[in-house]
Amino acid sequence: MADVAIGNTQVGATKMDIIAAMVQKELKFKAVLSRYFEDVSAFAIKGAKSITFPKLSSFSVAQRASGTMGNATVITSTGDKLDLNIPAYIAYIIDQNDNIQSVLDWDSVCAERAGAAHARYLDEQLIAALATYAGVDLGIVGDITRDAVLDARASLLKADATMDELTLFISVAQEKATLKIAEFTQAQIYGTSNVPTGVIGRVYGIPVVMHNGLADGQSFMAAKSGLAYGFQQGIMASEQAANEYGSQAKRVAADQLFGIKGLQLGEKGAAVGTSPLIVSIF
Repeated sequence: MADVAIGNTQVGATKMDIIAAMVQKELKFKAVLSRYFEDVSAFAIKGAKSITFPKLSSFSVAQRASGTMGNATVITSTGDKLDLNIPAYIAYIIDQNDNIQSVLDWDSVCAERAGAAHARYLDEQLIAALATYAGVDLGIVGDITRDAVLDARASLLKADATMDELTLFISVAQEKATLKIAEFTQAQIYGTSNVPTGVIGRVYGIPVVMHNGLADGQSFMAAKSGLAYGFQQGIMASEQAANEYGSQAKRVAADQLFGIKGLQLGEKGAAVGTSPLIVSIF
């Protein structure tokens, strides 16, 4: 019996799944900021143009005297709306001749680059949202200081943020100034300096994330509950023939659909449309 080779007929249908998986893997690896904010993708449903997710109040605690009946209290539920209005899209064409003559696996190379580009774009959109929804602007002129960090920290804690959800985001230009803050470099003040990937250290117990997507004059401190993002569609990929570039040439598209929204807008003294849980330092 003759051997039967596995070729394009057998594996062709899975190629796009493989490319999509590679793009998604690269996006998750390269995206830095999403882990520091609320992911509400679970509330997205097919056919919707927005995500509505619940916002719950808290119970009030009272003291009940012995032998007396305690009064029942309730919590209320309202909805926060996040528009799914960011259709992120990348397309590229793999030329047949270039593909044949290259030592690179262009399917893999392009998939990796597409994932990295989508990751950068997600981070850029989150940075833009931090600037848009910042409810407090310290207006610091010059370099970041210890007092600026303490003022931002105090503002967020006053707005009922918790220490374990705070993050300081700094630009590359502010790294030198941050390193001059003793509480940043002296790990013994707040424990070990071994911190998660993407974090360059801690100051007053707050993780410090340096990101080259921040402009020189941008730095923020934010609580995780100050900003939400949601995906209605994660990375998907498809291809079609592009025979104007050769008989085996192809055009590949990779896209995703998501939205970003500030939370607790107009609360705790913040202006309408801004969040008290996001502080702009500069």
